[in-house]
Amino acid sequence: MTHPTTTPEIQPTADPNYHYMGLPGARAMLTQASAETYANLVTTLDADAGKGAIMCVHGGVGLGKTFAVNSHLDDLAPHTTLRIKVGSAKIQALRAALYKKLDLPGEAPLNSTRCEAILKEALSETPRVLVVDEAQWLDTRAFEFIRELWDDEDTRLAVVLVGAETCYQKIKNRPALDSRILVWQRYKPLTPAEVLTVIPEYHPLWADVPADELLWIDDVACHGNFRQWAKITYLLWEQHGGPGSKGAGSTGPTNPPTPHGAATPLPPYSRDLVRAVLSRLDPTQRHTD
Repeated sequence: MTHPTTTPEIQPTADPNYHYMGLPGARAMLTQASAETYANLVTTLDADAGKGAIMCVHGGVGLGKTFAVNSHLDDLAPHTTLRIKVGSAKIQALRAALYKKLDLPGEAPLNSTRCEAILKEALSETPRVLVVDEAQWLDTRAFEFIRELWDDEDTRLAVVLVGAETCYQKIKNRPALDSRILVWQRYKPLTPAEVLTVIPEYHPLWADVPADELLWIDDVACHGNFRQWAKITYLLWEQHGGPGSKGAGSTGPTNPPTPHGAATPLPPYSRDLVRAVLSRLDPTQRHTD
């Protein structure tokens, strides 16, 4: 696999499903962390003459790790990426999920030796990128299985482990896997400067909001967490009757047209509206106003 060595000027357009709650109007933003992820993916996919390396992206929840990995791989390896979201710590579940993602016939064999042999054979046929999301939930044997897949001399596999903060320490406790990881990247919350740069471009709701108001929202409720910004944006968008905000079971139009048939314009920014939305969020994540 050979990929561009430079970071794109803008992040690739993401599938709507990548945005929190399929937020209408949201844009995929190339934050500094996302740009680093792109470069790290290029390094990982091209390592060892294209055979691939292992990288780990870790950090707090809601910081954009999975979003960045998925959207960049849509650009770098759209047809060869296998995405698994961990729902069980057990190796049996991991083997079955990988078997299904490879579109192999029937159900995964219950015999572990036979199942792993089939998986390794399938992974030797063409270069693949294996993304394991929520990797912090894997147990020791599952981590070792991933290492064994990558270690196999016949497989051509790049591995991207994506997990919470605890993922880092879990891997560090497994020296055999730790020693094989080529690239580590830790995600951190957006800085105030990044909030002022990124959020106005993220969604039309924030395009003309004064900087001090954005910093107030970030300080009170978001704390640099992109998913928290997405929650507030979604609730405001819903309250404004924006496109796609129709509730479950509703049969009415998603966005009432104006007399001329155009979409309803967004109302001016109001701190009172934001306060109303903040009242619907988890109070333990909010500072006092």
